[in-house]
Amino acid sequence: MMKKLMFAIAMCGMLAACSSTTEETSTNEEPKKEEVKEEKAATPKTTEDTNETSEEANTTEATEEETTPEETPAEEPAKEESNDPGISKEEFDKIQNGMTVEEVVSIIGGEGELQSETGAQGDQFYTSMYGWEGESGLGANAIIMFQGSTPKVESKSQFGLE
Repeated sequence: MMKKLMFAIAMCGMLAACSSTTEETSTNEEPKKEEVKEEKAATPKTTEDTNETSEEANTTEATEEETTPEETPAEEPAKEESNDPGISKEEFDKIQNGMTVEEVVSIIGGEGELQSETGAQGDQFYTSMYGWEGESGLGANAIIMFQGSTPKVESKSQFGLE
């Protein structure tokens, strides 16, 4: 019985020692972070240093301003060229009855997958149905039906487009 009591007291002592070590470590780390912040804040000590820092900042800003206009035009065409071949709700809404297959493909940015076809191409009642996967997630899609000797949008439907 005495051994069990001594063992329990020893375990409590070890746990207490471990928790005080953890508290001391976290307490010691916090002032170090504050000291670093204070050192950074105290870096420009004289007015000359401050003026030089301002001049360097102005030079950096001017360089960034000069660079930005050159990069902007290069980014805009990249967005147009990298149009996801999937369909978005915005793209779906732009599609209207009477549009040709080429017009629809130019809006979406990629050819759909032929789902169904009836008749022979060039016939008056030729009908084809194409499907596109949606950009907005699993299961989102759009189906567009084209009809006529020059196939044009006859109907469209979508599910889950955002």
